[in-house]
Amino acid sequence: MAKKKAEGPAAVWVDIETLKPWDNNPRKNAPAVQKVADSIERFGFGSPIVARLEDSRIIAGHTRLKAAQSLGHRSVPVRFLDISNEEASLLALADNRLGEIAEWDDSGLAEVLKQLEQEGASFEGVGFDDSEIEEIIRMIDGDSGGPEDNPYTAKITPPIYEVTGEMPDETELYDQDRTGTLIDRIKKAKLDKKVKEFLLAAAARHTAFQYDKIAEYYAHASPEVQELMEDSALIIIDFDKAIELGFVQMSQAISEAAGVDHAG
Repeated sequence: MAKKKAEGPAAVWVDIETLKPWDNNPRKNAPAVQKVADSIERFGFGSPIVARLEDSRIIAGHTRLKAAQSLGHRSVPVRFLDISNEEASLLALADNRLGEIAEWDDSGLAEVLKQLEQEGASFEGVGFDDSEIEEIIRMIDGDSGGPEDNPYTAKITPPIYEVTGEMPDETELYDQDRTGTLIDRIKKAKLDKKVKEFLLAAAARHTAFQYDKIAEYYAHASPEVQELMEDSALIIIDFDKAIELGFVQMSQAISEAAGVDHAG
């Protein structure tokens, strides 16, 4: 077991100019600075910046430092640790990595947000946008927000695949208006060929699928077409198969990639 290092006070206020950011910090914290600044402005510093005692190098709190600077603060609370340079780097990585492991209990979060909203609470400086809060609360209210009005934000509920009417025409199954517009812009742009190929491949992600009609189409389709639709994740019949093909992991990876580090 590593020898316990002596530590100073829990936090002391120091001149902001005496702190040294870690030059090798691998976290991209710029997108979170404004939200953290809003939080500091409303609540103050919920957590101090953590720095190395010997050289005042920041271990945890780069985002809080930038937020404080943007607010014009001349001093910030800092907790100094008497640890080696190597241990400081490892702790910096651990501080960010361990924060990624925890996940939201979506239903629990929705309940808390709904209760606070009913009590008239202001969410300014909390880190959630109004649209995010509305979407989370709709989740427990059972309101998807009208997917027929915006097919690009519609949530998918796997239906029971039984024939209920006539087979839809293939043109009714998807909407490529946004995809087509984006492709036109990419083709007209003066870009390297490989860059264009990459962007054109990505543009296909903007195709909006009409899943209620796709379910009806699937019910009428031949076994061969049904199998291809399942392998394309247009229809999920076997959830184990969907996991095997990577659709669940892919969705999780996209969600994690979109996360923003507000602790910094």
